[in-house]
Amino acid sequence: MYTPVAEKPQETAIQEYALSQDMPVKVRKQRHLLLPAMLTILAFILIVSGSVWKGELAAPALTKASSTVNTLPAPQPPTGPEVPNALNMGMAGAPTSLTALHGPTTAAHVKQFTLTAQAAQIQLGSGVSIPAWTFNGSAPGPTLRVQQGDLVVVTVVNHLSFGVTIHWHGINVPNMEDGVAGVTQDAIKPGRSYVYHFIASDPGTYWYHSHQFSYDETTGGLYGTIIVDPATPTTHDDVDYNVALHDWNATNNQTLFAIDSTTGTLNKAARPGQWVRLRIVNSASSQHLVTLLGAPFQVAALDGHDVNGPQMLSETPLPIGAAQRYDLRFQMPTHGPVTLVTSADNQHYQATPAVVIGQGNVPATLPAVSQQWFDLTTYGLPKADPINLQSHFAASYDIKLGMEMGDSLGRQGMVYTFNGKVFPNTGMIMVQEGQIIRLHLDNTTDLVHPIHLHGHTFTVLTHNGKPLTGSPIHLDTINIQPHNSYDIAFLANNPGIWMLHCHNLLHANWGMDMMIMYNISTPYTVGTASGNFPD
Repeated sequence: MYTPVAEKPQETAIQEYALSQDMPVKVRKQRHLLLPAMLTILAFILIVSGSVWKGELAAPALTKASSTVNTLPAPQPPTGPEVPNALNMGMAGAPTSLTALHGPTTAAHVKQFTLTAQAAQIQLGSGVSIPAWTFNGSAPGPTLRVQQGDLVVVTVVNHLSFGVTIHWHGINVPNMEDGVAGVTQDAIKPGRSYVYHFIASDPGTYWYHSHQFSYDETTGGLYGTIIVDPATPTTHDDVDYNVALHDWNATNNQTLFAIDSTTGTLNKAARPGQWVRLRIVNSASSQHLVTLLGAPFQVAALDGHDVNGPQMLSETPLPIGAAQRYDLRFQMPTHGPVTLVTSADNQHYQATPAVVIGQGNVPATLPAVSQQWFDLTTYGLPKADPINLQSHFAASYDIKLGMEMGDSLGRQGMVYTFNGKVFPNTGMIMVQEGQIIRLHLDNTTDLVHPIHLHGHTFTVLTHNGKPLTGSPIHLDTINIQPHNSYDIAFLANNPGIWMLHCHNLLHANWGMDMMIMYNISTPYTVGTASGNFPD
């Protein structure tokens, strides 16, 4: 059994947060000018009303209070001769630009949201307060709840001193809505706003996070959950909750593990006999081990996709990789609560952080962690699936996940590689629309690597060469344990330029990224000239 190694952040450049030195002065000057004030008010009204303009708009003016609340250092771009100046990730001369691959602006049912990136102090309980970057003043940001088939319109307003984006993790959006700085858009500049719009086609549990300086900005608080309710539910849940697991970088290089915004206990209401759905999002960059105590439970969905015939489990440890989501379903017992507990060492459960559902407290005595972890390759019941081992694969690619001391964008340290190379030298996987593509992912390291594919849902075919024996498993992130391998396959049905990367975002920051490439061009660039660094 593998015990994950605690990874310390490598060399990170420090830049003081200096937004308050400039922006409020400009705002004070504008108060005495009638026309600029009217234009600012008009821009604010358009944003709040859910304007579906594509591209950047001027954001509402920042107040002095909100500009001085945070002392978290701003992300620092890499420097040095190996840092690209203007690297274009598209195909030169391609017949289609990704700017044509955008979401619709009208639909019968529209859900509109505004997310404001701003500084805040996050209270984690027990008197612990840390600076963070947030959406709408909280981390996680607001849960966005929509129904399958809705047109989702999200206006992002940037009140931070550096660029941000939003990537809709696990939702197969049109390429221009993917939120990858330097690939599908420019990062949203300070004082500006940007509108995303896409159809919520697939029901399930998803999440959103910044994809500009992804490691810094997501760890720093720019993330949240998005839930797509099915148009026709297949199960009935009396109670539906979602929580996020997150690792915060605190003082003295310490890591604080929280559920939602507490390192203590979250209490959720439920009555005896009710069916509960608990959606767990891992927004951290590391794997977390959890289980439920107090009632048998099902793993009803993985990464938002239903499991066929899920069986009941009892205190089974669930390894949730970075960026993955588990939907658990259980019935409340006649007496006592149901508790979600976590393990810090994969051997013992801990009393906090925890989620207590129903009346009661975390059990005074916690069980040892079973050595029989949840295995998605044997869970549930088999059924026919459109993509399987007998499918015709138009192309197959072997990708070896490695690590070594080396150089990434001019930085010396531990680098994380695809086939021995670091981004942007990792190459591309060329695909054509309609093809089924097979990837063999081989983890040769002693670390866990959660590999995420943008813009597509893939089917898990084999684990360590053995075919699955349970339900078909459809994911967007595969959590690969040390010295394990998986074969996965996906239908190339979403034209664009799509990232394939490790969602331990420190690993992505240090090289473990590559692109899935249709014959598409992009006007955006990664590097010093644009300031776009998507990790």
